[in-house]
Amino acid sequence: MIKAIFFDIDGTLVSFNTHRISETTLDVLYRLKAGGVKLFIASGRHLLIMDNLSGFPFDGYVCMNGSLVFDRGEMIYIHPMDREDAASVVDLTERENIPCVAFAEKEIVLNCRNELTDRVFDMIHLPSPKPVSFAPFREKPVCQFTIFVDKEKEEKYLLPVLKHSVTARWHPEFTDIDPENISKAEGIARIIARYGIRREEVMAFGDGGNDIEMIEYAGIGVAMGNAVPEVQSHADYVTSTVDDEGIAAAVRHFGLL
Repeated sequence: MIKAIFFDIDGTLVSFNTHRISETTLDVLYRLKAGGVKLFIASGRHLLIMDNLSGFPFDGYVCMNGSLVFDRGEMIYIHPMDREDAASVVDLTERENIPCVAFAEKEIVLNCRNELTDRVFDMIHLPSPKPVSFAPFREKPVCQFTIFVDKEKEEKYLLPVLKHSVTARWHPEFTDIDPENISKAEGIARIIARYGIRREEVMAFGDGGNDIEMIEYAGIGVAMGNAVPEVQSHADYVTSTVDDEGIAAAVRHFGLL
């Protein structure tokens, strides 16, 4: 019996075309909640920029791929990046003039902007932050960086300087940088332990590379039809795309309503 469901946001709950949760999906969410299923977000986003959830009352939030976790309005876990790695990222972005976003516990800052950053922020339907100096983040705790590099530049410039951090890419033009041993699956484990829910009683929906761990962790891992093949290969079930009501289709397939 499924007692908790975790949803990625972009490309899963929310279409890149409409920037909102569809009415059909919202109806499914409310019906699941009325039936006693706990519903949670598991996203690469910071809680401060989860502004596209249509006001739905989720029970908790796994943020920034698991480095910041909230349950019923309470922050229950935070895991900032290794200080040396954070300083290395700051130095790299300054030396190579690479746009990057830093996510601290209570703030989000951007070091510089260009056509790519504007396009990406427009894609996720968010205003671009005003650029500020990254210097304080050599010492200030950072839960996550999002750096605007493709796979080639990631391997050339970024990976060699990360000693205690990992990358999680959910878009070809940028990647998240997270503390090692952190994932959405880890955040899920911390939340369900508070409810006495077993992983076999969990369902998870995702579409990006940063969703693989939670899709594998959940009793039922669902990949969206718009997910890349690698993500789909790790899923128990591949549903239709976000724009073709994939969440509703999967819920019907598994008889949850």
